[in-house]
Amino acid sequence: MALFAAWVLASSQWSGSAARALVEFDRALLYLAVLVLFVLFATSGRDLGTLLRWVAGVMCVVCVAALATRLAPGTFPTSRDIANDRLTFPLTYWNAMGILSALAMILALHVSSSSREPAVARVLAAAAIPAVAVALYFTFSRGGIAAAILGITLYMLVGHPRGLLPALLAVAPPTAYALAQAYGADLLATTRFSGSAAAAQRHEVLVAVVLCVLLAGALRAAGLLLDQRLDRVRLARRASSATKLATGALVLVALAGVAVAARLPQRIDRERRAFSQGAILPGQADLRARLSQRGNNGRIANWRVALDGFEAEPLHGTGAGTYRLSWERERPAPPFQVTDGHSLYLEVASELGWPGLLLLVVALVTPIAVAVARLRLPERHATAAFLAAGGTLLLHAGIDWDWEMPALFIWYFAAGGVVLAAAPGRPFPVPGRLTRLVAGLACLTLALSPALVFASQGPLNRSVQAFKREDCRTAIDRALESLEVLDSRPEPFEILAYCDARAGRPDLAMQAMQAASRRDPNNWQYAYGLAVTQALAGREPAAAARRSRMLNPLSDLARRLERVLSSQSPARRRRAAGRAAVPFE
Repeated sequence: MALFAAWVLASSQWSGSAARALVEFDRALLYLAVLVLFVLFATSGRDLGTLLRWVAGVMCVVCVAALATRLAPGTFPTSRDIANDRLTFPLTYWNAMGILSALAMILALHVSSSSREPAVARVLAAAAIPAVAVALYFTFSRGGIAAAILGITLYMLVGHPRGLLPALLAVAPPTAYALAQAYGADLLATTRFSGSAAAAQRHEVLVAVVLCVLLAGALRAAGLLLDQRLDRVRLARRASSATKLATGALVLVALAGVAVAARLPQRIDRERRAFSQGAILPGQADLRARLSQRGNNGRIANWRVALDGFEAEPLHGTGAGTYRLSWERERPAPPFQVTDGHSLYLEVASELGWPGLLLLVVALVTPIAVAVARLRLPERHATAAFLAAGGTLLLHAGIDWDWEMPALFIWYFAAGGVVLAAAPGRPFPVPGRLTRLVAGLACLTLALSPALVFASQGPLNRSVQAFKREDCRTAIDRALESLEVLDSRPEPFEILAYCDARAGRPDLAMQAMQAASRRDPNNWQYAYGLAVTQALAGREPAAAARRSRMLNPLSDLARRLERVLSSQSPARRRRAAGRAAVPFE
């Protein structure tokens, strides 16, 4: 993981943008720090179970808070975003909320069914599952729903705790009823969910969820007596192993029989073809229809651009954080905006080549491999939960941009650190004082990079807000403040350039835009801005305008700018540049 972070930082040497690589490096460094921290502080064989219990609790609280914004929007209002009909709060992305809800369900089922968990935790986890399931439904995330099914199935097969039957009996009926009530509320699957017309449906679903939560908790509390009876059952070691093998074989045979009877292989092949041939999903007034649609929603186009980048530069890739530039240059029509490759592994291959992909895969898979080897230890239920939830997350990261959401991956590196820690009773050498001092100084040095990015981001955000409300005096002050902290970022120079242009200082504007372009030379926005400021300053803008169009061929703004600046008259170019739109994100 340390080598991966170093490779990310080194990629700035060939990407041309130190700022992009620095942001990606800071994220990798965060994950590395969490991994090392939990490796060092894991001291007991029960640490993994304790950690997963708290992780499950936090995830369930987040899901309940998200659900409250849907069922009680007047009490818990949220800002409107690009898809207000789908549940995005508080992670700001519906698919991220979908996979978080799926992970919460997997871990909550583990807590509720493991006899090694406290009785209170088992009851509370069971009570939370109906609400979390309804939150997952309102994300309308097909990947999140599939991840929940896959992860729960995997946990049942690998962990099969004795309390699984009482937990399922307590959880399954209330959850099914709550989901049925939520599905029947048609207005809650539209942008009108917060209107007065949907008030009755919101109330009905809220009451149903609360009653199902209470019922699941009560049933699980009653099932604790069954847990005690099951715990008293003791099997001989050989008999226990034979029973597990027989049970697993019967489950597999039953699943295979159901699959054959339902013609599942044919259906999977049909769905695969429909997914590969489908394109961007059309907008739906009723989001429930989305759950049965088969299109890939542009994923395949994202993946093809990433593969093209890898094939062009397999040794070192295009550089960390450059996928958006590759997409803007190579995307198919009709154009739509994408920042990430919607696949962790393909995006890393495109940006960092096979060395980066190899290092990342080793870092991610090693905790999974060690967990498989430790399934026979006393903490096998928690280990199985880590395998089910962690494996589900790694699979989902292959079709979405979960890596860029620390809320989704921090727990994985924390739990992975506990899994990788030395086994209890094994001697662990304590480093000397000088070694600890050097290591501490190294950690402080590494922390300098995230601290600088964090310190510069606040003024930059305020500068952007001031620019959008046409307050250039404040925008310039905050942009300069951001540059004082970290002068490798191009965004503050872009703001300075447009503000100088508005103030009638075209020469200063051109110099500022040149500085932005030098810091991110393959970004079409800075080539666009350079063409505008050159025209305002009376210089020849054709080369910069042509480069802007080449870096983003499908952009209407870039093509229009190249056309209007093709005039031989400097006065006409100056007037056209003064009317040009600002491609400011």
